[in-house]
Amino acid sequence: MITVRHKESGEALLTVPADTLAGARLEHAVLLGADLRGADLRGAHLRGADLCQADLRGADLADASLPCADLTLANLADASFRGANLSDARLQAVTLEIRGPARTDFHRADLTRVNLKNSNLAGASFADALLRRIDLTHVNLAGADLAGADLTEVNFSYSNLAGARLTGTMLTGALCNGTDLRGADLSGAELALAVLNGVRLAGADLGGAQLSKTVFARCRDLHLASGLSTVEHVSPSSIDIETLRHGLPALPDTFLLGLGVESGELAALRAIWSDGAVRG
Repeated sequence: MITVRHKESGEALLTVPADTLAGARLEHAVLLGADLRGADLRGAHLRGADLCQADLRGADLADASLPCADLTLANLADASFRGANLSDARLQAVTLEIRGPARTDFHRADLTRVNLKNSNLAGASFADALLRRIDLTHVNLAGADLAGADLTEVNFSYSNLAGARLTGTMLTGALCNGTDLRGADLSGAELALAVLNGVRLAGADLGGAQLSKTVFARCRDLHLASGLSTVEHVSPSSIDIETLRHGLPALPDTFLLGLGVESGELAALRAIWSDGAVRG
């Protein structure tokens, strides 16, 4: 028999007549503030469960079922959700008490339409995960691994993805307002219909990334990204004057022409910049 207790008061929250929580039927269980550190919850059924403020550090929830579960303010440091179903779950403001990397494992997990905003997920793994229409605003994802993930229509606004791995990631329709992508690896990423507004890109690798109707606005350090000459332009994209004003001399002709800038326009822009630089 296993008794799950509150992490602070020690009050019994749930008693399960079994030797393990692995595979347990815990649908809609109320586990607010539960102490589940290191718990074996592999394959557990937790649809609609209340896990708000739960301590799940080091817990194993591989292949668990958590659709519509609420993990708001939970501590997920070093927890594993490999292959788990978290579709439509709430994971808002998780692992905030950890200052360093959270190292949460979401490899191959389904996080469709999940709310993860205001969280610390630095160093987490989302490799090959399904994250369509996920809310990742104001999230620390520094050094996170999102390689091969499906992030269609993700919202990365005001999040930190410095040094993150996004190789081969699906970022169709991604919204990035004020996102920090410095040093991130976006090689081979799909950026069709993505909006990069005020994004920091110094040191980012865009080699082989696919652009189509992609928007670059107020990206003042775009010229400091690498791989611009090898970007694949599926169809014309957009770039604004502010981005050009700050980086035109270092932006390759092949990149700008691929975006849809006409050769005559490009020559005129370079002449204007050169004339302004001489006058300045």
